Amino acid sequence: MNFYGRLYRRVLLPVFDRLWKQRKTLRYWRLAENSQWQGRESLEHQQLRDLKEMLQYAKTNCEYYRQRWADLDLDPDSVQCLQDFHGWPLLTRDTIRTHRIEMQSSAKIKRITKSTGGSTGQPLVFDLDHESNERRTAIMFRGYSWAGSGPGTRRLLIWGADLKRSSFWKSIKVDLHHRFEQQLLMNCFDFSHGNMLKQFALMERYRPETIIAYTSPLYEFSKFMQAHSLRPQGIRSIVVGAEKIYAFQRKLIEEVFQAPVFETYGSREFMLIGAECELHCGLHLSTENLLVEVLDEQGNPTPDGEEGNVVITDLFNRGMPFVRYVNGDRAIAGFTQCECGRGLPLLRSVVGRQLDIISTSSGKVIPGELFPHLLKDFESVRRFQVHQHQLDELEIKLVGDEKLDEAYCKQIHDRLVECVGGELRVRLAPVTDIPLTAAGKHQVVINHVARATLL
Repeated sequence: MNFYGRLYRRVLLPVFDRLWKQRKTLRYWRLAENSQWQGRESLEHQQLRDLKEMLQYAKTNCEYYRQRWADLDLDPDSVQCLQDFHGWPLLTRDTIRTHRIEMQSSAKIKRITKSTGGSTGQPLVFDLDHESNERRTAIMFRGYSWAGSGPGTRRLLIWGADLKRSSFWKSIKVDLHHRFEQQLLMNCFDFSHGNMLKQFALMERYRPETIIAYTSPLYEFSKFMQAHSLRPQGIRSIVVGAEKIYAFQRKLIEEVFQAPVFETYGSREFMLIGAECELHCGLHLSTENLLVEVLDEQGNPTPDGEEGNVVITDLFNRGMPFVRYVNGDRAIAGFTQCECGRGLPLLRSVVGRQLDIISTSSGKVIPGELFPHLLKDFESVRRFQVHQHQLDELEIKLVGDEKLDEAYCKQIHDRLVECVGGELRVRLAPVTDIPLTAAGKHQVVINHVARATLL
């Protein structure tokens, strides 16, 4: 960490956050740095206490929960252990869209309104209170610090920039904010093959210590650097998020940057849900703030090592409580212990979105991760996107180089047909570009059939 980084961490951030903004973020960060080393039993005991307080608060202050739980004859006092919580109702995005006002707290607290489009493209508006926002920011500080990318480090952000045109003064404010926090933002919408050399030169002039990036644009950037024998200098670590990272992507990124990759798992609704430590054995869950469950289609906890739906309860958001929220992600269950010594449980891995899974008329399920693993072997494919508009057909859009001719496409087609079986017709559609989502992410698989039934 350079001189400014140490000054920022020790003086500027405390003055700005604690004295000027009157926040408790740094206090919660210190508490989180200590609590991560507590034993599992101690953490779960505290988690249960916080859960019971949140349930009681929601019952007292939120009309939706009070009526919903009364109809089901549920009472927070009946939750004497975490297992007692398994039978409580699940919360969906559609429910929040319909009942957001009734879910808001009637207590006199200041709320922050945020929104997320997620992978569905349908915006979700939600609320949180200031204290819960400070707690989640503190957890993010801790998780990024495991990767050597905490506050004060010189960071390059390869992220989705706001697409809305900002006023002159807002642009100045955002620029000053990035300078103050010693970070450079590269808009991933600009990461085309035509200007990656310019982005590389900008990165080398800035000389970041660490990179925080969306997975797909960083992977494309890495492939470009490898193809042009470019070697970035001085990068100590890389934090990836917003999209799942596959083993072949991690391997290439680490080879090009000569730095370890740390995966994170988060969302707009909760910020950092889990993060890798230095042992890279899975994602340490943000247990102090969140109760994370992995459930099967019947709502039961999945056995160790099996895939299920991610369900999250925010233990501190009193602005609009999230109680057993089905966030649409799929993960591998198995909250094992890490040898690093932290008591925070590990989630084995995040598989992807519910809507990133291909389904067939016979009920067969094809995970979306099949396609990156398969198409990575076809070097002329620069980007692709899988669409399922009906149960018996897949459309795969391909962006490629000059070698992506009819014969090359036939090789891809035959390999895909071999892998997905006889129930699905495969139709390839070469295109010149595949736009990123509004958030700057690349959506690999879009199951339009599931969207029509689940959303």
